[in-house]
Amino acid sequence: MDTAVGTPRGLTVARVIMFAQAVATLGVWVVQLLTISTRLDHGQHVSGFAWVVIVANPAIAVLLFLAALRLLAGPDWARPLAVTMQVIGMVTAAITAFTGFYQGVLAIGLAIVVIVLISRHPAD
Repeated sequence: MDTAVGTPRGLTVARVIMFAQAVATLGVWVVQLLTISTRLDHGQHVSGFAWVVIVANPAIAVLLFLAALRLLAGPDWARPLAVTMQVIGMVTAAITAFTGFYQGVLAIGLAIVVIVLISRHPAD
């Protein structure tokens, strides 16, 4: 237990990782917006999947941030939301890894770490 704030250290680590995931998701979203804009400027086709991702990524980032923010406060919905967002992150990271962007493997690893940390510290 982290005696400075009375919170298990594992939950603090999970929370920090989730904040980083939210920021990274927004960063990826900006890059995606710029890529789509460039493609449209050059008259290139933009797939329907790209449009779904453009809508989904900000929502994912907000939900990750919200779950991380409330994780230590202990509301009933924060933990299931945190785990759900990690599972969604693993699915999208697997798709990313299978399409040749191998940093998706790191994202899967971080999601697993967060789920394990959350499950080791049940809600009070």
